[in-house]
Amino acid sequence: MNPHRVVEFGERSSALHYNLTAVLAWAADCILLSILLLPLWLRNRDRLFILLWSAALALMGLGLLGLTYVAPNARLLLALPVAALVSAEALSAAGLLSLYGEDRPLRFTALCVCLWFVAFVLFSLSAFGPVAAVASYCLAVIAIAVYVLHFLSRDAAFEEVRFHLAIPAVFLLEALSALAVAVFYVLEKPAVLHQGTLTSITLVAGFVLFSAKICLAVWLSVEKYEFHLRKLAFHDPLTGVFNRRGFFERIGERLKTAAPSDLFAYLAIDIDHFKWVNDRYGHSAGDVALVVFTQTVEEEVGRMHIFGRTGGEEFAVFLKVDNVRAATGLAERIRGRLADAGQRQAAGSPPLTVSIGIAVQPGAGFNLERMLSQSDRALYEAKNGGRDRIIAYGPEETPAPADRLPA
Repeated sequence: MNPHRVVEFGERSSALHYNLTAVLAWAADCILLSILLLPLWLRNRDRLFILLWSAALALMGLGLLGLTYVAPNARLLLALPVAALVSAEALSAAGLLSLYGEDRPLRFTALCVCLWFVAFVLFSLSAFGPVAAVASYCLAVIAIAVYVLHFLSRDAAFEEVRFHLAIPAVFLLEALSALAVAVFYVLEKPAVLHQGTLTSITLVAGFVLFSAKICLAVWLSVEKYEFHLRKLAFHDPLTGVFNRRGFFERIGERLKTAAPSDLFAYLAIDIDHFKWVNDRYGHSAGDVALVVFTQTVEEEVGRMHIFGRTGGEEFAVFLKVDNVRAATGLAERIRGRLADAGQRQAAGSPPLTVSIGIAVQPGAGFNLERMLSQSDRALYEAKNGGRDRIIAYGPEETPAPADRLPA
């Protein structure tokens, strides 16, 4: 058997030269990987992306096998393996995007194949005729890469994944490679084409980039599920803020970089009469109130401070401050925003007020247990004093006046 395969296009004397053994090995590798992925999907059929990647690998293998057996001058027959290759590229991208909110990956794949088909027909009828399959394939690959880059650039969750730029980089390289291949084939450089250099480079680049996409996509799916598990472990499922474990974990990380001159504040926040809210309005209304409460506090606190749910209706904020007055100012803004929100609420919805106990300590000799004890004591005094108020303890463990305490 001749280990080199030549597919003649005819009148324009262009040819695809490639090593038959290498293409067959790549095809067999794709089909084997497809078979290995399928049981993972069968174990959990909610993971559609695995099925899409399995199908992509299978189509890539079938498309490569089709290339090795296409007859010379059979331009229309060449469209079948190229269609399989385009479908494989689209399905691999669709599987990745389905991890980040693409809810119609099969429609995306169908649109990509339709785009290729239209381009193939148009190029076949134009001066591109002999290289219509190559040019249309390159156009489809570029379109897929552009859409993926656009889609991922809008997804905030994607940016939280480690090494998240690797995936866009691979798609960008694939788009540039496809553009370069299209330009070379359209310009018809005989010395390059007849030596098979361009086709060999194209096949090697395609193998490396497609394999890299699949490997990175699988790794990304593992990262996403690990991120999901970490979120379940460290975040409250109802409100989305840190739970007690995550809250104190973040405090520990923050304190590792603390300087002795830093001043830290701990705000213990308790929703007043929350049991009465549940009894009066129902637990569903209580859950809605908790979500509204956390959203209100998050808007005021921002991302620079650590905010979490430490108990049923108990929350806390940990932050770096310049002085005690800055801590009480933040607490008063939180209390004021909740009071304003309560006045704007429709009749029949639960009003919310909060009691806040504040403890402030310097970084030098910082003791978290002592800070928690101080904040609990301040919160106890705020609740005993009539609720809907703020009590703060400074570094000297003496009550410090807040900016404005309600009577």
